[in-house]
Amino acid sequence: MRLAPEHPDRVRWNARYETTSPDFAPHPFAAEALRAGIPDGRVLEVACGRSGTALALAASGRDVVAVDVSDLALEQLAAEARRRGVRVECVHADATTYTPQDDFALVVAIRFWDPDVFTRACEAVAPGGLVQWEALASPDGGRFRVRPGELSARLPAGFQVLSEETTSGRHQTSRLTARRGNCRRLD
Repeated sequence: MRLAPEHPDRVRWNARYETTSPDFAPHPFAAEALRAGIPDGRVLEVACGRSGTALALAASGRDVVAVDVSDLALEQLAAEARRRGVRVECVHADATTYTPQDDFALVVAIRFWDPDVFTRACEAVAPGGLVQWEALASPDGGRFRVRPGELSARLPAGFQVLSEETTSGRHQTSRLTARRGNCRRLD
């Protein structure tokens, strides 16, 4: 389903991307995921923007699906992927309504928070796969923010936390890397 041109998040993020140049620097999650070991399979990045992480994972040989509300960010990401000779499948969708149709070896989101999207993302992780999530953090939580420790507290059963930290700096964030067990519950 194509997003309407007037979708408020699309308009807001496109305006932001029109005024800044992409640097395509990967988030440290990319190297951390490769060190932790990812099973064979595709990678999903939710709310990816102009993701250097998607590019780095594609350069490592992964098939990457990158989802974002900003068609401008996806166009810039796709152009950079072509320039580098890697393949990134760009999906123009609102993360809050996107439902992954497959299992993924790795699901990543950086500086994004929506509890329902987090739940759907975790459900899309293949047995033995990883979820990596970074969200803005605040001691009180709030809209678009998590409380420290909230990411691991919201993990479904069957995940093992590999790392969780709260960072400080210009923006406080909460970061989580967790592995799904090798078995999936049958409902």
